[in-house]
Amino acid sequence: MKRQQGLTIVSILFVMMVVGLAVMLVFKLIPVYSEYGEIRKTVSALASEGGKSEYDIRREFTNRAAVGDISSIKADNLVVVSEGGSVFVRATYRREVPLFANVSLVFDFDTRCRQIAPTITP
Repeated sequence: MKRQQGLTIVSILFVMMVVGLAVMLVFKLIPVYSEYGEIRKTVSALASEGGKSEYDIRREFTNRAAVGDISSIKADNLVVVSEGGSVFVRATYRREVPLFANVSLVFDFDTRCRQIAPTITP
């Protein structure tokens, strides 16, 4: 008599369920980290443009957020310090991603960038 080998239907369903949950999780996480990358790029670009006022930096962030599809943080939530040609920009925000029923993932992001004005020595 030959011994049967292989997976049963229950184990196949279990493997498919685990793979399905992993795929769902990846599809939920990609937009979150894509937006974070766009925010980091925008904050870095704003900080590298020295000599702008706080109002100009916030206005520029609003414009770039509209183009970059940034919706988790607004310009009013940025910490902007601009003095003497040096610029410090910090974006801190929380993003909640619902998975199913009452289960959600919560991400806390904090990105900051500083550009120091060059000093000219005679």
